Amino acid sequence: MTFKRSLTTLFSLLITPNISMSLENDYASSAVELLSAFSGKTALQYESAFQFSKDTRIISIDIHAVGMENVTAQYSGQEGAYHEVNNILRIKTADGFEGISGVDTYYQNGFSDAHMQELQKVADDVISFSSFDPVVVSLMLKQSWPNLSHEAHASIDIALWDLAARRTGLPLYKLLGATRSSMESYASFPFYKSLSEHVAAVREYAKLGFTHFKFHVWGSIKEDLLLVKLIQKTFADSPYRFMVDLESIYSFEDAIILGKQMDKGLFFWFEAPIADSQLAQYHQLKKRLSVAIIPAGYTIYSREFLKQGIKADAWDAGRFDLTVVGGISEALELLIIANTAEMPIDIQSWGHTLAQVVNLHLMLANERTRYFEAPMPKDVFEFAMTNGNLLNNSRVVAPIEPGLGINVDWDLLATADFYSKVTIEP
Repeated sequence: MTFKRSLTTLFSLLITPNISMSLENDYASSAVELLSAFSGKTALQYESAFQFSKDTRIISIDIHAVGMENVTAQYSGQEGAYHEVNNILRIKTADGFEGISGVDTYYQNGFSDAHMQELQKVADDVISFSSFDPVVVSLMLKQSWPNLSHEAHASIDIALWDLAARRTGLPLYKLLGATRSSMESYASFPFYKSLSEHVAAVREYAKLGFTHFKFHVWGSIKEDLLLVKLIQKTFADSPYRFMVDLESIYSFEDAIILGKQMDKGLFFWFEAPIADSQLAQYHQLKKRLSVAIIPAGYTIYSREFLKQGIKADAWDAGRFDLTVVGGISEALELLIIANTAEMPIDIQSWGHTLAQVVNLHLMLANERTRYFEAPMPKDVFEFAMTNGNLLNNSRVVAPIEPGLGINVDWDLLATADFYSKVTIEP
């Protein structure tokens, strides 16, 4: 064991749970404390699920990088398509349990295993920490690897929460305190190059039971106005409702113009019209438009920024993706802040099945989250997942098995268009 690992192991022993029902201005030092603060009731009954012993030690960590050419990852007419990689982490323990996670990363110049390589660098430390508490492990990683990406933190954090839920025999959402097992979803489209494709997509995915749809548009006020007007004309007498995601690329003036047209009917959600940093302008949009104003949530998402947005009355709802902000532990901290302010958080879940489902578990545990984002076309995001279909008509339903509840065909992963794997053992 290196000197650095010895210090971080000692650090883990010095962190002891201090269970409280409200963290107020402090943050949790253990998963049990965090669960208690989030749910408002003690979670001491789950303490054993996070405990480490020689008999439960990690015996291997597998990291897979998986990419398929048929996954569309273009979200605006102002940018090209990304290559989307499904990064799967699998932790195996001596007592026969495992914890997995899936985090999507995006690359403009072909597939990459950069995320896998980053995880590989810290895997030995994760093994040596002698802790399965995701909050404790996150704190130690921040000490050892201060420049570790939020996505790498998320991969490790999610796998440890999955492991804990499997040990309890509960689906993750129940461990998190959820009182519901399904929720309404909407079809989230990639960017289409023509107006007719947008209309055709609505009609196609309405056959799956969807009544709510999100467009990723051109980012040009002229073309985007044409789309909004066409949708309002084509579906005027329908039960359908629509959202626009602008990927933060509009000016304030153009956002007002498009928002006023959206206010004329059918559109109820205006996402990322301008840069997330422009809180004062977001506040003005919220005041001047009736359509709901929501940030992108994946460019700035710190606890302090969320507090600033709430104070500025910038949004009708906040937004983030737990695989982007650092994992379940950080997401719960953010939700505590939002729930204290009684502000909804509409959590993003674009990505492959494992990324979708972990966000779903969190949504089900947070009653102020209203909709699940289902990326289309749905089948391409389910590659190598034997039970990857989460939808039942327009509702999304939590898996019934413990943990994340998703089963992976590990052999099939290797047949992907892009595939790389590494195994780390003690």
